[in-house]
Amino acid sequence: ETGKRVTCRLQSSKTTTSQTKKITDRSATSVIDDISSILGDSSSESESESRPTTASKKKTLTHREIFHQQLKIESSFLGSKFFEQPKFCHSLKSEMARKYSVETNISKVKYILNLQYPSYIIEFQSENERNNVRALESLQALLEAVDTKLVEYNSGLSENYPDCTKLIRMHGEQYTDLHILFSHETIGILIIYFNKFKSTKLHNLCISNVNLDAFINEFVYLYISLPAVSDLTTTNKSNLAQKILKLEHQVQSQNIVIILKQRCIHLFGLINVVNEVEKEIKSIINECKSTTFNLSLEPEQIEFLLDIYLDELKVLETNFYGTNIIESLRKGELIAPSYLHDRIEEEIMSLARLCTPISYEIQEKAFGLIALSEDANLKNIARQYKSQIKIHGETTSDTYKIPKALAQDVSNKLTAAAITIYQGDLAEAKVDLVVVSSTSEHLCKGILKKGGESVKKEYHTAVKSSSSGPFEIDSGNLQCRKLLFLTWKINQTSDEAFYQSIRNFVSTAVQHAIKFHHTSIAFPSIGCGGYNFDKTVVAHEMLTEAQRQLISANVLLKINFIILPNETDVFGIFQSKLESLQAGRGTTRQDDHITYNFTTLTITIISNTIEKQEECRMALEDYVQKSISVSEQHDLSGLKKWTQPTIDSFYMYCFQRLVIPEMDIHTGYCKLFGSKESVREAENEYYRQQTTQSEHARLMVVARDVIWAFKKDENDWEKFPSELNASIEDAFISKLKTFKYTNDKSVEYEIDFKNYHETCVTTQQQRDIIRHGDFRVPPHWDLQIKTVQRFFLDENSHEYKDIRELFDKTMAKKYTTIIRIERIQNKQWYTQYNSYKNFSGREDTEKKLFHGCLQESVSLIVNSFFNRSFAGVNGVVYGQGAYFSANAVYSHGYATPNQSNGERSMFVVNVIVGKTTRGNRSMKTPPAGFDSTTDDDHIFVTYRDDQAYAEYLIVYH
Repeated sequence: ETGKRVTCRLQSSKTTTSQTKKITDRSATSVIDDISSILGDSSSESESESRPTTASKKKTLTHREIFHQQLKIESSFLGSKFFEQPKFCHSLKSEMARKYSVETNISKVKYILNLQYPSYIIEFQSENERNNVRALESLQALLEAVDTKLVEYNSGLSENYPDCTKLIRMHGEQYTDLHILFSHETIGILIIYFNKFKSTKLHNLCISNVNLDAFINEFVYLYISLPAVSDLTTTNKSNLAQKILKLEHQVQSQNIVIILKQRCIHLFGLINVVNEVEKEIKSIINECKSTTFNLSLEPEQIEFLLDIYLDELKVLETNFYGTNIIESLRKGELIAPSYLHDRIEEEIMSLARLCTPISYEIQEKAFGLIALSEDANLKNIARQYKSQIKIHGETTSDTYKIPKALAQDVSNKLTAAAITIYQGDLAEAKVDLVVVSSTSEHLCKGILKKGGESVKKEYHTAVKSSSSGPFEIDSGNLQCRKLLFLTWKINQTSDEAFYQSIRNFVSTAVQHAIKFHHTSIAFPSIGCGGYNFDKTVVAHEMLTEAQRQLISANVLLKINFIILPNETDVFGIFQSKLESLQAGRGTTRQDDHITYNFTTLTITIISNTIEKQEECRMALEDYVQKSISVSEQHDLSGLKKWTQPTIDSFYMYCFQRLVIPEMDIHTGYCKLFGSKESVREAENEYYRQQTTQSEHARLMVVARDVIWAFKKDENDWEKFPSELNASIEDAFISKLKTFKYTNDKSVEYEIDFKNYHETCVTTQQQRDIIRHGDFRVPPHWDLQIKTVQRFFLDENSHEYKDIRELFDKTMAKKYTTIIRIERIQNKQWYTQYNSYKNFSGREDTEKKLFHGCLQESVSLIVNSFFNRSFAGVNGVVYGQGAYFSANAVYSHGYATPNQSNGERSMFVVNVIVGKTTRGNRSMKTPPAGFDSTTDDDHIFVTYRDDQAYAEYLIVYH
C-alpha cells in the first residue's frame, strides 16, 4: 500500500572474492535469478565499458576487500514491479554507479513452496563499505516515496481499461526518464510512481504531480453519438456502419482506442490522434446523414406504388440502410442520405410511370350473384400481374317465380289448418301446454305472477335441477294444463344460424307436446318485443317449423301463436304467413317468388405497361369463368312427384347459397347457375331431396298397411311414429334379425324381431312390441289406385239404401234431397283405425255416428283424421275433442250450407267409444281409465286421431 515501509535486510561485511561467489550460490530453499540477464539488461556491461579503470582495478587488486550490501523487497510491496522494468533497473544501476560508485545487482528469489510470491534482492558491492550504505539508504528513501494516482474515465470505457492502460504504458515507454507502473481496475486506471516531493534521494527516478498530470493530460476521452443506426456490427449493412467499421480497422495500429456501441462511439487516446479520428467520424456522419426531399408523384402514383410495389420498396429500404422510403412516400417524400437521393428517386420513378388505364365490364350474370364478396380475390389476382384495379359495382334485383307442384300435399294444408293466430294474453290461453321462453325475463315474471305461489315454488325448484333443458310444471291459477319453460338459444353468428335457433325453439316444444300427448300448445311470438328482431323472419321460421313438425310427426296438434294486443303489426305478419301456408305455400319468405340481387362490376386496370394490363385482364376473365357454373338437366321425371314444401325448401336452399334455380315441373327441366361450389352443393341437395322423396314414398308403401307398437303398460299400447314405423317394417321385411334406432331424446333402442321385444341400450330395460299388418280392406270397397279415393254410391245399391235409412232415422223431412253419398277409401286412416281397435280390445264398443261440418273442411277430413284442432268450433261442453252424434239431426245443425250452392256435408263415422264417461268443458283428455266422454245420451267426444274413421260422406240440401 501507499506509504508502506519497505521491508529490507541490510548486510554490512567485508568479504573476499571467494566469499562473493558463495553468496550467489543457489540454496536448497530458493532459486536466485539475475533480473538483469532475465530482462536482457545490459547495464553491467555498459558500466564496465564506462568505467574500465574500476573493472581493471578489480582484476589487479585481487587481494583487496570487496564490500556487499543487500536489500530484500517482498512482492507484496506496491512498487515491487518496478524491478521487473528494464528501463527502471537500468536507470537505478546508472544512478547508483554515478552517485555512489557502487555496482548494483538485482535478483528475483522464487520460493519453491510458493512461486507466485517472489522476493527481490538488490545487492550493492564496492570497495568502500560506506558507499554501499549510502546507496542502500538512497534506495530506501526512494521506495518510501512510492505513490498512486487513480485516473477515472467515462463508464463507457470500463470494459476497455486494459486496452487504455496498454496504450498509456506504450506511450510512457517513449520517455526514458519516466518511471511509472499502470494497473487497470474496474473504476479506472491506477498509476504507481515515485513522488518527487516525498523522496529526498534519487530525484532522477521520481516525477512530480504536475509533470504526472501533464503526462496524463496528453490523453483524452471522447463520446460521439450516431443517428438512426441500431448497431455497428458487420451484420449492419448501412453505409454509415460500414464506413465506421472500415475506419476502426484503419486506426487499430494508431495510439487510440476506439469502442463501437449501439448508436455511439467511444474514443480514447492522445489528443491529436483522437481529434483527427473525431473529424473523420463526423465527416462520415455528415456524409451519411439522411435528408428529406419531395418526389414529383401524383396521389394515384403513390397509391399504386404502395399497393403493387410494396415488396420492391421494402427491398430498397433494406438495401439502402438509413433510408425511410415507405412511410415518407405516403407523404410524397423521400428520406435518405443525399448521395443516394438520385439513385433511389430514379428507381421509384421507373416503377411509377403509369400508362393509360383500361376499363371493361364483367357480363356474366352468375358472377353478379357473388360479385360483392369477390373484391379481395380480384385485387389479389391483379397484384400478381403488377396491376392495380378499381372496382365499381351497380346492383339490380331480379325476381324468380317458384313453380307450383303438380303433386298435391294435402297434409301441408291440413297441418296449416291446425295452426291459429290469436291476439291476447299468453297467460289466458286455454290449451294443454303454454310455452314460456325463459330467455324473456319479462314474460317469465308475468307468467309466474299470474300462476301463483305454487307455480313460483315449483319453477325455482325445477330451475335448480334443470338449468338449461326444458322442463314442464303445473299451471296453478292459469287456464292451461301445463307450462313448458324453454330457453331460446339465440345464435346470431350468421343469418342461417339465427333462423335455425328459432326453428330449434319451436321443434323442441312441439316434440315435447307430442311425446307427452298434449293436444294443444300455445307459443309467444319470440324476439318481436325487446329484441326487436325482423318480425317477418320470426313469423316465417316459427310457422313453417310448426307445420314441418306436424307433417313429420303425422299427428294433429292444435298450435296457437299468441300475439300481444298492442302488437297489431306482428299479428298482421303472422296472419299473412299463416294464410300463405293454409293456401298450400310452404317455406318461402315471399309467397310465390324469391328475389336475387345482381351486381355488375366495372373493372379499371392500372399498370405501368400495356402488356401487364392485358395479362391482368385475361387472368381476371379466366378467374370469373372458373368461379361460376351452369348446370342444366332435362327429363327429370321425379320433379312431378315433388310436393310444394319440397320445391319451396329446395328454392330456399339455393337462395341461401346464391344459386338461381329455374324449373319446369311439367317437362322435368332444371337449370342451376351461380358460383361453382354453390352449384355443386345445390346439385347434391337436389339428389338428396329426390332420394328422400323416393325413399319416403317407398317406406310409406312398405308400411302402408302395417302398424308397429310397443307396450306402455298392462292394458295400453302406443304406436311408433309414422316414419319410424316405416323404417321398422322395412327392416322386418328385409329379414334383419335386429334393428337399432335413436329416439328424439338421443336414447338408443334395439328391436329383436325374433322375440318381439325392444331393449334400451343404456338401461337394458325391455318392453314388448307388436306388429299388426295385412289388414284386409272391406270386401265392398272398389279397386283403388291411390291411397285415398272417394267413390259415389249407386242409388240402387244396398249400401246406399242402408246409409240413407240410417240418416233418415232422425233426418226424415229435415232436408230436401240427398245429392250424393260417397264411400271414403283412405287406406292409411283405415289401417290406423283398425290398429287402434285391435290394440284397445274394445271392438264391441264401435258405433256408427254422425259428424256435420263446413264444406271447406270435408277434403281435409277425408285425406286425414278428424282434426282435434277444431275442438271448440261446435262447443266444448263435454270436452275439448272431436264431436260425434248418434242423431243425424243434431249434427245437421253444424253442417253449414255452402254459400255458393247451398250444399251441406255430413260424415257417417265408425267410432270406438270404448269406456265412456260424462264430460265437461274443462276436459282436455278423458279421465284415466276412459276412452271418450259423452252427454249420457247421443253425443260422444274422442281425443285420439285413430279413434274414428269417416266411412261415408252425405252431401244434401
